[in-house]
Amino acid sequence: MRQIDELYIPQDERELRRVQRRVEELDRVVRGWAETVVAVLPKGLSLLHEELNVVQLFLAQQRRLNLELDARSSDPTLRTRLGRVVPFLGEGADDWETTRAVHQIVATQLEADIEHACAMFCHNQNIPPVSDPAIDWRVAIRYLAQGVHHIASQIDMRKDYDTSPRRFELALLARDAATDIAGKRRSLFDAFSKEPV
Repeated sequence: MRQIDELYIPQDERELRRVQRRVEELDRVVRGWAETVVAVLPKGLSLLHEELNVVQLFLAQQRRLNLELDARSSDPTLRTRLGRVVPFLGEGADDWETTRAVHQIVATQLEADIEHACAMFCHNQNIPPVSDPAIDWRVAIRYLAQGVHHIASQIDMRKDYDTSPRRFELALLARDAATDIAGKRRSLFDAFSKEPV
């Protein structure tokens, strides 16, 4: 493995395939978690389908960041430590450069998807995506995702959500933040003389 100016370059094709598999797995995990969280949000939120899609992408992005922070702060395994001394024992063990590269690739993909989703929404409404009202709208969506992530990350969404008292806190936060997003959307449409959808 080599690193040139923060660019991770695997030494061989086997390592490249391993990195690609880890990228696909991480992407699937964070997007799946975000989809699960969006599925439990209250159904009557004043959000458009496109806005929920952006919320889901922001949730995946935040989940990925937390997993990266967890990986960075975790203690190395015995196999990883032995692999530094006896290289063949460490084969298959994840080193920090590989983990960081995987997270950078997924982060870039998620950021590109967020940019694309927001730009397409604005484009479909003939609104410039890089305008103050559009940025305010996007920030409101990000705020909702961050608040939802803060609560949802403390709940096992598949097992404990139905019995967790935090689900009420999650619903209340989502309702209030969705109202704010709807207000930002109205301001966005008003700024460019659009009829609200």
